[in-house]
Parts: sequence; C-alpha cells; structure tokens
Amino acid sequence: MNNLQLRDYDLSFATNPRSSATHMLLRLLMFCSMLCAPLAKSWSAMSANSATSAEFEPKVVLVTLDGMRWQEVFYGADDEIASQRRYVPNPKQIQQLLNGNKAEKLMPFLHQVVKKQGLLVGDQRKNSVMQVTNPWQVSYPGYSELLTGIADPRISSNHAINNPNVSVFEWLAQQPAMQDKVAAFGSWRLFPWILNRERSGFFINAGFENFTAFTNDKINWLNKLQRQTPSPFADVRQDIFTQQFASEYLQQAKPRLLLVAFGETDDYAHAGQYPQYLAAAQRADQLIAELWQQLQQDPYYKDQTTLIITTDHGRGNSADTWSRHGVSRQLNAKTTDQQILGADGIWLAMIGPSIAPRGLVTTNEPWQQRQIASTISQLLGYDFLQFQYKAATALAWATPAAPAQLRISP
Repeated sequence: MNNLQLRDYDLSFATNPRSSATHMLLRLLMFCSMLCAPLAKSWSAMSANSATSAEFEPKVVLVTLDGMRWQEVFYGADDEIASQRRYVPNPKQIQQLLNGNKAEKLMPFLHQVVKKQGLLVGDQRKNSVMQVTNPWQVSYPGYSELLTGIADPRISSNHAINNPNVSVFEWLAQQPAMQDKVAAFGSWRLFPWILNRERSGFFINAGFENFTAFTNDKINWLNKLQRQTPSPFADVRQDIFTQQFASEYLQQAKPRLLLVAFGETDDYAHAGQYPQYLAAAQRADQLIAELWQQLQQDPYYKDQTTLIITTDHGRGNSADTWSRHGVSRQLNAKTTDQQILGADGIWLAMIGPSIAPRGLVTTNEPWQQRQIASTISQLLGYDFLQFQYKAATALAWATPAAPAQLRISP
C-alpha cells in the first residue's frame, strides 16, 4: 500500500467535558506540538538525506487504549448507559455524541482512515471476534499476554512484580539490527514491571517518570509541566504526556518498534464517569491521528510502518457492568464471574504497507490477544516462535493462508 495518508481527516478536537483548566492544558500541548511540526518535518527531511530511506525497512508502532470496550469502538456512545444519571449527571455533556454516526463521532480517525485503508476486528454483532485467553481479564495479565504471546497463570493480578516472561519487545531489542531501536511509553506506572526493565535493557518511560533518554528544551519543559500538573489518578499520568514523550522520541531516536500505551479510558470507566471515558477515547483517537501524521511526514517511517491499535481487556457488556472487568477475586467478594460477562472481548485495528484495505474482518474463529506478539515479530521480519515456542502463531492475515481463513465484510 502506498501513500498512506490522513487525507481529509479533521484534526480538530471534539468538545471535552473535563475541567476547563485541564482542557486548556491539553490544547496548549497540542498547539505546541503543531508549532513544532514544521521543524520536525525539516529535521526528518535532513535526516533522510543520510539514511537509506529508499530501502524498505519495516517498523511497527503499537498503541493500546486501556480497557476500551469494543461496543464504543464500533457503535459509539451507548444510549442505555448515557441515559442513566449515575453515569452521566449532565446529559448535555455528551449530547453531540448521541446523534448521527456515533462511532465516527467518537473515534473519527479510526473509522475514516484506519478502517478505510486497513482493517478492524472485534465487532461481535457482525461476527468479528477477538478475545483475551487469560482468565483474569485485568490489565497486567492482558498486557503480558499481548506482549509475550502466552497467558501465564503466574501473572494473575496487577501487582508490581517483574514479568518472568520475555516480551517480543525485549527479544527483538536483543537482535543486532534492532539494538537501540526499541522503546516503550505508557501512562500506567506498571509498564517497567510488565516489560521487566531490570532485565530487558531497552528504554521504557511510564507513569510519572521524567523523560531521561536525552534532553532538549521541549523535554525539559514537558518534564516540568508533568511534575506541576495534577493527574486525577494515583497510578496513571495524563495521556498527552505519554504521547508527547513518544513523539519526541520518534523524531530524535528513530525506533523501529515502539509501544505507546494510553491509560485514561480505563480509570475513568472504573470511576463510572461515562462522559470522561468517552472524552478520553476521543483524545486517544486524536493523539493516534497525530502520531500517524508524524509517521507519514517522516521519510524514515513513511510507507514502511505498520500501526497496530488494540486494548488489554474488555469490560462488562451491560449498563450495570460496563465500568468493571475481571473475575470476582480481582474486584470484590460479592461479584461473580457471570456479572462481568464480556470482559474477554477485545478489538484490534491495523494500517500499514503490509495491510490491504479490508475494513471490518469477520472471523471464522476468534482472533486471540496472544497472537499479537508473533504478529509484531513477523511484520519486522523475525520469528518470535524460534525463541518462545509457547507463543501463539501470528494472526491469520499475515500468513499465506490468510485469504482462506478470513471473510471480509462488505
């Protein structure tokens, strides 16, 4: 696929129901990012003169939205949840999201660009199914399954313990051509444990950590602003900082494999704050659009990069359970597994030079979260199964048998 562009996608923010102070902060950061765009483009053009950009060298950017339900991804704001004052005290906050094409209003980049130029999986109402295989259906087990290719029963909670399993990121960072070409940025503070920073050896920045890979005026300003900006959450920084740090790292360090893990959606959902949950999804879609634009403006990445967007787990499938996920002992003793039905359902989106425009892909058998690790490796020209034989095989679309295993929705 050539000329993977944003086309006529609108990069303006939708109305944000968060506090005015935080809203102004986000707009300030986005404005500063726009001011830096011409400089970034010039820098990329100059670097391309000394790089072998004419040769195809595959790259992968993996973006995750923590606990983002497939229902909102494919159908937008849920009318039943939106009608309940316990979740939406002021209905006017989300009124504009309840009319027209609700999915496109919530996540326009995903539907106007990725769906048209790539593929989406996970709309269970249309026989498109993707699932986690770990039984816990909470974040650490989900990210571990996603990144290591296995559902390890030892990883059963969100406790901050070093992951005994080697992730595809760690393994690839050890390959000669990938050294210093792997990095991860996360809003949630647990990523240094999930990716086992003590052992893995590649750059990881997460939670409220300062950016330390290198320094410049923008990084110094972002570090200071992050320290001075309160977050609504104890363990999750605001996603704009994760995106800005990752963007600067892309521009300067030129990684071939990058993780950008957003976290606000899950925390607002747990708080039962549906307008803020929707707003976090909108912002994430916006940040992903800008990330994709940056990639397509840089000759090092343009037409050589696959963007993968997914989540670590699903959530309850009803108005009573949408804010929760996981099994009973991860939540409280009064909650049974049956009350959190649907938390195993996830979704995935892809766009890139190896991804034909398929739109919504219906599945003969459910795709699995644990297949993503081998898929990332395969896209970069490596075989993760040579190292981790227990890992699941790559997703079907990436194999010669793909046409027989997929059905494409009209």
